[in-house]
Amino acid sequence: MPLFGSFRIGRWFGFPIRIDYSWFPIAALVIWTFTTREFPRALPFYPSSTYLAMGTAAALLFFLSVLLHELGHALAGRARGVEVEHITLFIFGGIAQARDEPRRPLDEFLLTAAGPLASVALAGAFHGGRVAAEAWAAPEPVVTVLGFLALLNFVLAVFNMIPGFPLDGGRIFRSIVWAVTGDLVKATRWATHGGRLFGGALIVLGLFNLSRGQFISGVWAAFIGWFVVNAASSSLRHFELRTLLRRIPVATIMNPRPRMIEATLPVERAISDYFLRGGEEAYPVSRDGDLIGVVETRAVSAVPEEARATTPVSAVTRPAEEFPSARPDESLAEALFRIRVQVSYLLVIENGFVVGALNPREVGARVQRLQRMGLVSLGPSPAKSA
Repeated sequence: MPLFGSFRIGRWFGFPIRIDYSWFPIAALVIWTFTTREFPRALPFYPSSTYLAMGTAAALLFFLSVLLHELGHALAGRARGVEVEHITLFIFGGIAQARDEPRRPLDEFLLTAAGPLASVALAGAFHGGRVAAEAWAAPEPVVTVLGFLALLNFVLAVFNMIPGFPLDGGRIFRSIVWAVTGDLVKATRWATHGGRLFGGALIVLGLFNLSRGQFISGVWAAFIGWFVVNAASSSLRHFELRTLLRRIPVATIMNPRPRMIEATLPVERAISDYFLRGGEEAYPVSRDGDLIGVVETRAVSAVPEEARATTPVSAVTRPAEEFPSARPDESLAEALFRIRVQVSYLLVIENGFVVGALNPREVGARVQRLQRMGLVSLGPSPAKSA
């Protein structure tokens, strides 16, 4: 659930790590706050360069702490059989994006509790480092930064335990409601209401502080409140969409038996007879009845106009192996999960034959149509507590 998109920086313990683009302005704000406010107040009469070094080091180490917090979630999820796709990090939090919801309330509880426990452990480690640094007569800035990081990690653990989705406390609250009611949908909605209420309260507090001239605390409270409200709403939408996709088989919304283009057909004919008349973004390509790949709109349009009459479709066909495939009886959630790169086509194959096709960009509109017709709905969650 990135705010402004994200990019990948590597992989830890087998989990892809991504950073949201919002991290950069937020990181700058955090460093500025540490440098101009927190450390000068805690350790006066030092030069500005020292405060800048302290603020930068504290921000980067806190970023590492957030990463370890999310890795706690991911590793616990792996131990409970929940597959984590990737971790997306923000300067004051992150999301371990799982492929699917936990199977049982206990799984949700344990994998969620692992994050705050990791933060508490980090708080203890930084506190121990501060005590050791004092004992070894380390420079005061080093001791101050270690103590500050111990406090930050403890605050992170406490903040995340507030019972509002998608904070850790909200997920733990959701696991408890799920265990009591047996309805994951209802539990998620209740926890989301808690997240919105908490975020709204933070926004009101921020505006109140601003009205009293407390600029920094007001901006931080209002910003974090806005983030929590946005994250709660976005997480609920994401959860509801995944729930619907798990209930809809691919066969329900696929294009059945798509038209196949013969590999030897000139690009000019493919454009006039298929792309202009059919309106699809891509078509499967066959040679002697066997599937060899997929040809897309952008591929045929890239062929120079003067060469289209003599260029066969096979010359601009992408191999079928580059496109994900699905079975008609599996859920949309399972099929779409295999799409790792942007593609305009998903082949539906049964017994070695192409029986349908799916445009990932059309899934949302088709699911909404099914909802309007009353053919699919969230309703009570079919997943009961074990």
